[in-house]
Amino acid sequence: MLNSPRPWVLASLAAVLGSAAWAAEDPGRYTMSPTDGGVIRLDRETGAMAFCSGKEGSWSCKDMPETESALKKRVEELEGEKRALEAEKQLRDGAPSAKAPAPGEPPSANAVPSPPGDLPIPNEQDVDKMFDYVEGMMKKFKERIDRLEKEAKKEPETPL
Repeated sequence: MLNSPRPWVLASLAAVLGSAAWAAEDPGRYTMSPTDGGVIRLDRETGAMAFCSGKEGSWSCKDMPETESALKKRVEELEGEKRALEAEKQLRDGAPSAKAPAPGEPPSANAVPSPPGDLPIPNEQDVDKMFDYVEGMMKKFKERIDRLEKEAKKEPETPL
């Protein structure tokens, strides 16, 4: 005697084949694509995808973790990080600050603000000049202190 298939297997197979035949006639809102262990359901209106599987005659669908909206959000985060890194690189290289966002584009939260007015960012030569100037001032200050100390030692102390 041959083992007859269980009734729930036939019902599941009929449901899948029936929905596939119906989908061929009228595309409707959902499309089903067979995969290992079940089917993937695509909602044509929202773009949401779900993995559907059946166990012992009952089918259930679970939303797939990577939806289009999650991917768009991640792309926006990465673009913001990229703009911040480009601005940081430009500051390190001595180039002017990052370009302003395009019209209609919100400014990045991580963007480095440009200096007030039209102040240029000093380069290495400018910094060296500043240190040379400060060094000269310190030498003059030390020379004056030394001179004042010598003058103070030269004056004789007069008793009162």
